Amino acid sequence: MKTVSPVLCLCAASVVAAQMGCTPYRIEHRTRPAFYKNASEQDLPSEVVLEDGTILRFSEGKSENSGAAAGVVDSLATEKIQIREQAADGTLTLRSYSPEHVLAHVKQGIRMREYRVLWDQVLAEETRERYRESGQDFGDFVTFCEKNRPKLMETFNRMGFGLYSPDVIQEAIGPDAFRYRLHPTLAQQFEFTEFEVVRESSGLKWLMIR
Repeated sequence: MKTVSPVLCLCAASVVAAQMGCTPYRIEHRTRPAFYKNASEQDLPSEVVLEDGTILRFSEGKSENSGAAAGVVDSLATEKIQIREQAADGTLTLRSYSPEHVLAHVKQGIRMREYRVLWDQVLAEETRERYRESGQDFGDFVTFCEKNRPKLMETFNRMGFGLYSPDVIQEAIGPDAFRYRLHPTLAQQFEFTEFEVVRESSGLKWLMIR
C-alpha cells in the first residue's frame, strides 16, 4: 500500500528525422524565453540529449506573458535576477518570480537534498497546513521526497526540457494558481505527471506534485 502525502494529494517544436548509419534519431528545436537565461546563475545548455536519443537544441527567444507566465514583470527580461542567493554564512535565499523558477528550485532542492530550504521557502503554506492537519510534519515531507526521489527527478527533468513545447501543457487553475502537466502521450511513461504552483504574498510557491 502506498503512503499518501499531502504534497502528493494537493500535490514550436520542429522534429527532424535523420539517419546515422542504420540508427534513427530525432532533433527537436526549442525556443527558450530570454528572461529564463537571465534568471539562471549557470549557463543553460544549447543542446541536450535525452535517454531515448532525442536531441533538444535550444535558441533564445522573446519572453511572452501568457498562461502560467502571466504576471511576470517585463523588466525581469532585461536584468540579472538572483533567484538563488547564498550569504557568507551559507544561508540560502530562494526567490520565484515565475512558475519556471519554482520548478527550478524544486528540482535543485530534491537533487541536492535541500529539504529544509524547500519546506521553509518553496513549499506553499497551504500544503504545509495540510501536513499539519493530517498529523504530519517536516519529517514526513522528507520521507516522501526521499522515497520518490528518482521518479520526481525524472518528471522534473522532462518538464524542464519540454517546458516551452507541446510536451508540457500549461494552464491556469484559478486566479493565483498554475498547473504544468505532461502531455498524455508522455504521461504514461512517468509516475508523476502534474506540477502546480500558487501565488502567495511572498511569491510563487510549490503547491502540488501528482
